Amino acid sequence: MVGVKVIASDPDFQPELAAAGSRLAVVKFTMAGCRPCVRISPAFNALSNKYPQVVFLEVDVHVCQGTAAANNISATPTFLFFRNRVRVDQYQGADSAGLEEKIKQHTENDPGNSEDSDIPKGYLLITMAFNQPVKLYSMKLLSSDFAQAPKEVKVFINLPRSMGFDDAERSEATQSLELSEDDYKEDGLIPLRYVKFQNVQSVTLFIKSNQGDEETTKINYLTFIGTPVQATNMSDFKRVVGKKGESH
Repeated sequence: MVGVKVIASDPDFQPELAAAGSRLAVVKFTMAGCRPCVRISPAFNALSNKYPQVVFLEVDVHVCQGTAAANNISATPTFLFFRNRVRVDQYQGADSAGLEEKIKQHTENDPGNSEDSDIPKGYLLITMAFNQPVKLYSMKLLSSDFAQAPKEVKVFINLPRSMGFDDAERSEATQSLELSEDDYKEDGLIPLRYVKFQNVQSVTLFIKSNQGDEETTKINYLTFIGTPVQATNMSDFKRVVGKKGESH
């Protein structure tokens, strides 16, 4: 897709993400009268032509209030990055160089960059970034077709850059999983090794195979269960004994 597609209404947003599929989708959240939004607009349009393998969408937070609220947009311009309808990263501000660097990070190892790329059967890579560090206990996966549901999964956390399939194959995972039918039951949760998921900023899942050895792996729903990491704010500490300047 070349050029920026403007989302006209809330119901149009999810179908556009679905149409992007495994390609990177960059969504610009903008607002009429926002000077930084206007300033970066020509660069955003130029990037859409420079990276034709990426889907570029634009959402006005006043026109699509439901979409803005669902994605917790609190400032404009905000750029959200999606793959397979899963949010993988974000960028705020009107620095076009910084925005392009983010796009490069997510596309340089993208197998979709090469028309001749040969992606092994069933392979899938998904990255999810969190707004703040979290502790994770478990995750839940759902697939409408069990034969296409993930089977062998490698879980990585806090990767410094986007990962390609070759990197995922040879890298040691934070945790490796082999999923069964029980994991996909309505009340099924996939436990994570809590001690290894104490300070998580992003999670990357590398799906190596699916249950039925199908050509395509399919995920309809993915979520993680955990709690935020509470950062210590030194200004919250109160002096209990002694006077200022005393040591103990």
